[in-house]
Amino acid sequence: WFRDTLGAMAAEEGDALLGGDTPKVLEFNEADEIVMAKKTGPEGLNETQVAERLKQYGLNVLEEKKKNELLVFLGYFWGPMPFMIWLATIVVAIEGDWDDFGVLMTLQMVNGVVGYFEEKSAGDAIDALKASLAPLARVTRNGNVQMIEAKLLVPGDVITIKLGDIVPADCILGPGKPCEVDQAALTGESLPVTRGEDDKVFMGSVIRRGELEAWVAFTGSRTFFGRAAEMVNKAAAEQKGRFAKVMLQNTTILLTLSVTLCVVIFIKLYSEGIGFLEALSTVVVILVACIPIAMQIVSTTVMAVGGRVLADKKAILARLSAIEELAGMDVLCSDKTGTLTQNKLKLYDPVLVDPTLKSASELVFIASLAAKRMSEGADAIDTVIANSVAEADKPRWKEYVETDFTPFDPVIKRTEATVQTPNGDVFKVAKGATKVVLEMCANKADCNDVVLGANLDLANRGFRSLGVAMTKANSDEWIFKGVLSLFDPPRHDTKQTIETAYTMGVDVKMITGDQTAIAIETCKNISIGTHHGGDPKILDMKDFLAAEDAGLAAAKEIVKTSDGFAEVYPEHKFRIVELLQMQGFTCGMTGDGVNDAPALKKSQIGIAVEGATDAARAAADIVLTAPGLGVIIDAIITARMIFARVRNYVIYRIACTLQL
Repeated sequence: WFRDTLGAMAAEEGDALLGGDTPKVLEFNEADEIVMAKKTGPEGLNETQVAERLKQYGLNVLEEKKKNELLVFLGYFWGPMPFMIWLATIVVAIEGDWDDFGVLMTLQMVNGVVGYFEEKSAGDAIDALKASLAPLARVTRNGNVQMIEAKLLVPGDVITIKLGDIVPADCILGPGKPCEVDQAALTGESLPVTRGEDDKVFMGSVIRRGELEAWVAFTGSRTFFGRAAEMVNKAAAEQKGRFAKVMLQNTTILLTLSVTLCVVIFIKLYSEGIGFLEALSTVVVILVACIPIAMQIVSTTVMAVGGRVLADKKAILARLSAIEELAGMDVLCSDKTGTLTQNKLKLYDPVLVDPTLKSASELVFIASLAAKRMSEGADAIDTVIANSVAEADKPRWKEYVETDFTPFDPVIKRTEATVQTPNGDVFKVAKGATKVVLEMCANKADCNDVVLGANLDLANRGFRSLGVAMTKANSDEWIFKGVLSLFDPPRHDTKQTIETAYTMGVDVKMITGDQTAIAIETCKNISIGTHHGGDPKILDMKDFLAAEDAGLAAAKEIVKTSDGFAEVYPEHKFRIVELLQMQGFTCGMTGDGVNDAPALKKSQIGIAVEGATDAARAAADIVLTAPGLGVIIDAIITARMIFARVRNYVIYRIACTLQL
C-alpha cells in the first residue's frame, strides 16, 4: 500500500527516500520549479514577489483536516445511550413530569458537555505543544536578513541554514563547504549524511554541521514531509476504540431489551383495563430504572481524570478511548534510535595493534588528534572521540597544535591532521575506514590478520569501526595503531523497562532501519528476545518479503515469532502492524518521523515519542513529552488501573439492569 501510494507521487523518490542513499525531488515539473527558485539573486525576493507566491502556494504548513466543532459536539448526544435518555425524556415530558424532565435533560447535557470538553482539552494540549515547537527561518528579503516564522516562507526565498537548524522547507543548497544533515525524521538513519552544492535537503531534517545558503524549492503540502502527512489521512479512517464499540454493543442490547420489556408490560397493563396515561407512567418508571443513565458520564469522567494523570506522567492523550487500548495492549513495536537507545555514539573497548601503545586511553588520545577542534559544529564522531579523552591526557592534548586538518572525504574515507608537539616535532594522524587506513601503513604485513579479524568481529556485532594510524615524527611513514569501535548505547532504563513489560504480558518488538547485526547486538544488550533463552530472533526484510511471497499464513507466523525487525522501510512498518492486528493482537507502535506516521495511524495505539515531528504527532493517539520507553510502561500501568475502575462500574450497572 505504502509503496503504491508513493508510486503515485513518484517511484524514483519513493525508492531513494525509503532505501537509497540520496533522496531525489519528485519529477512532475519540479525540475522547472527548482530552476525558477534558483533564479532568486543574493538580495532575495521583494515584498511583491512574496505576496504573489504566498497567494499562489499558500502558507508553509501541513494542511490538517478540520472538524466541524458543532457537529462534533452534537455527536455526543447521538447514539444508543443518549437515545435511551432522549426516549425517557420525551415520555416524562408527555406526562408533564417536569421535575424528572429537568433531571434527565441535565444528565444528558452533562454527558455530552463533559465528553466534548475533555476530548477537546486533549487536542488543545497537542496543539499547544505544536505551537511551542513552531520553527523560525533566517531569510534574505529585499537585501535584508531577517528572522521570520517558517510558515511564511515561499518558493524562491533565500535562507541560511546552520548548525542546529531544522530545515523549514524542501531546499536546494547553494555554494560552500558541504554540511552534515540528520535525516532521521525521514529515513530513520541515526548517522547524518553529507550534502553540498545543488543537493536537496528536506523539511524536517536537522543540520548537524556546517552553514550554507539555500533556495526554498517546495513548501507546505508540496514538500515530501507534507505529502507523507497527507498519505496518513488517506491510509486509514479514524479508528473507533474497543471501549466505544463495547459500550455501543452493550447499550444497544440494553435498549432493545428495555424497550421490548416496556412494550410487553404496557400491552399487558392496558389490556387489563388500566388507563393509557397510568400504564404509560408505570412503563416510564421501569424504562428509566432499566437505563444505566450515569454509565456514560461516569466512564467519561473517570477516563478524563485518568487522562490528566497520564499527562502528569508526560503522556498526552489525543483521544480518551486510547486509555482502553493502552490498557489492553499486548504487543509494542518500538523504534530503536532515540527510544530504546540514546541516539548518541559512544566508544567501546578499542583494539590495540601497535605493541608500543601502553593503554587504550593512549589510542583514544592519538585518534583525538585527528578530530577537528571546534567549539560547535564538530562531526558527531569527532565529538565523541574528543570527549572520550582521559582527564589525565587533556592538558597534554591542548599542548599539541593542529597545523592542518583534512575533514572526512567520502573519496579517501578518512580524516587527517598535521600536529606539532610542544618540542617542535611534526607528525600526522589519520582515522577512518579501517581497511583504507591499513593500506597506508608500513606495518600492514605484520598486523593485517589481527586488524581484519577485529574489523570483521566488530561488523558482525553491529559496531562501527575506525582505523587509527600516525606517522613517525618528521616522517611520512605511517604506522597502524589500533581500531576504535562506536555504537549507539541503550538508554540506562531500557533493559529494566523491557523486563517489566514482559512481566506485564506486553511483548516488545524492536523495529529499526539499521543493519541486522546492529539490531541483534542492541537486543542482546536490552534483553529483547532473551527471555525465552538463546539469541533474539531478528527478521530482516529479505526474509520478511520471502515469507510474504510464501503466503499470508507464513507472513503472520514469522511476524508473530520474531523479536525484532531490521533494515525496515516505512511500508514494512505498516505491514508488520497490519499482520499483527490480523492475529487479534492489540498493537502499539512508537515513532518520531514522517516515515513512522502511516504505521502510527494504523496501530490501535500510535505513540509519538518525545521530539517527534508534526506528522508523527498528528497520526498518534498518545504524544510523549519525556524520552525513553519507561514513560510508555508507566502509562500502561496507569491506564490499566484507570480502565479497571471503568470496567468494574460498567459490569455493576449492567448487572443491576439485568437483575431488574
